[in-house]
Amino acid sequence: MRLLNAIWADVRFQWKQGFYLVYILITIIYLIILSFLPKDVLSIALPLVVFSDPSVLGLFFIGGIIMLEKAQGVLSVLMVSPLRTTEYVLSKVISLALVSVLAAFAITGFSKYGSVNWFLLFLSAILTSGIFTMCGIIINAGCETVNQYMIKTIPYMLLFILPCVSLMGFPGSWAFTIVPSVAALRLMLGAYAGIPWYEATALIIYLIVVNYLCLRWTIRVFENRIIYQD
Repeated sequence: MRLLNAIWADVRFQWKQGFYLVYILITIIYLIILSFLPKDVLSIALPLVVFSDPSVLGLFFIGGIIMLEKAQGVLSVLMVSPLRTTEYVLSKVISLALVSVLAAFAITGFSKYGSVNWFLLFLSAILTSGIFTMCGIIINAGCETVNQYMIKTIPYMLLFILPCVSLMGFPGSWAFTIVPSVAALRLMLGAYAGIPWYEATALIIYLIVVNYLCLRWTIRVFENRIIYQD
């Protein structure tokens, strides 16, 4: 029950701070751009656009949310609150994942793309959003300003995004699947272009494991560097 209440509180907070409005505006911009693309280009651009939503946008949005909560004194009451750190982190992950899924479905649906595996798109959006949201929380630890967070985000973005170029078909590109962002993009591409069930299953299991490890790491960093400020 505490987790559900925390999720609802996060949704209301994000709505009040205008994050949903920003998502809507960005989604509309994406749709306008995609509407001018020919069908052969759309088949490549659409998965990349949808992937950028829970990854790039999610990484920046969680930084803004944490900064706002710091400024408003929300984090200072967590030590005396019955809400556990695990529930706090999961609340952030789930609330932003819901927005990512809605945006992914809206962009894909209004783009009038051909056959789409909606269940696979749902899973890939959630798993991608979870990884990047928790990475954002980890990066945010120790940051005092938005500018400081943005600067610290750059090397992480390069570390996650650059390996995705391997999906263009370079020799030995499968080796890069060990990078979570590459595995997530490969799964998302499979939702649009098709993917063998065994490959999709392996990617889903791998991304679930990565999300779990990120959760444990995020909880530890959050407690040590934000709550107790060691």
